[in-house]
Amino acid sequence: MEKSLLETLQQRYDEGKYQFIIDKLLEIEPEKWGYDLTCLFARALNELGEYEDAVGYLLKVAKEGRKDYMWYVRMGYAYFLQKQYQKSNQMFQKALKLQPNNQEIFLFATLASSAEKEENIHEHIKEMITQLKKVGEKADYMTQEVEEIIQKLPAEDCILNIHTLLKTFSDGNITFHIKRNLLKDWKGSRNCFATNRIIIDGKKIGFMYRDIPKEGQDDSGWRFTAGDESSSYMADERNFGLYDLNLLCNYDPDIISFLNAPYGKAYYRDEQGIFREAEPPKFKKNQ
Repeated sequence: MEKSLLETLQQRYDEGKYQFIIDKLLEIEPEKWGYDLTCLFARALNELGEYEDAVGYLLKVAKEGRKDYMWYVRMGYAYFLQKQYQKSNQMFQKALKLQPNNQEIFLFATLASSAEKEENIHEHIKEMITQLKKVGEKADYMTQEVEEIIQKLPAEDCILNIHTLLKTFSDGNITFHIKRNLLKDWKGSRNCFATNRIIIDGKKIGFMYRDIPKEGQDDSGWRFTAGDESSSYMADERNFGLYDLNLLCNYDPDIISFLNAPYGKAYYRDEQGIFREAEPPKFKKNQ
């Protein structure tokens, strides 16, 4: 049963259906999941921004994970996104001991080390190129990849949150067009959700609403859509993702004056391009 369920849920993970995985596994007592299903559940939580919960579930299978380098990678990734850089670095270093020539782990370990030391991440990535030449037979390919990443990074430091920055490493099809920090005085979380119609297709924000975040979740509550997404489009979790609020401000500065609106507020852009207050959608919470 576990193997069949694992294959099904792994396919759903590849399709970006993270909430489906969580809902399906919660139909079963966690004690019956086993190692692989627990790790998959934690990965789905990571993708939805619930990093602390992801760590909690990974720790439940820590004994089985001690010989699995991917367990350390997942722990390191979750700690990194919680800005616990020392713990993140420790996990990636342990993963490297089990997989010393794995360039992806080396990349994340270097990033975590840089963040822990509060170094300028842009300069540190450039220094990584020299180090990467010493790692594995595919170093030349990784070197080119890192150079491309450097070109995609914004010139000004600290204007992307960690989750959005990592997308420049994991998805070569996305380049974030950020010119400046438009939220210098912003207080609170800068995490928000936006659809691919905005991020990838370049459409203007047509509808936005501020949901009530789950307690303890690093989330501003803001959700942004182009306004023309169908219900089937929104049902596919590959069509939206977690991003930095400053990224959306750079894409569409018209939203800035609305960002301090209370939870539950919603706005649509009318035919003249002006945002008007609207009824908030009755979407699934935290989607």
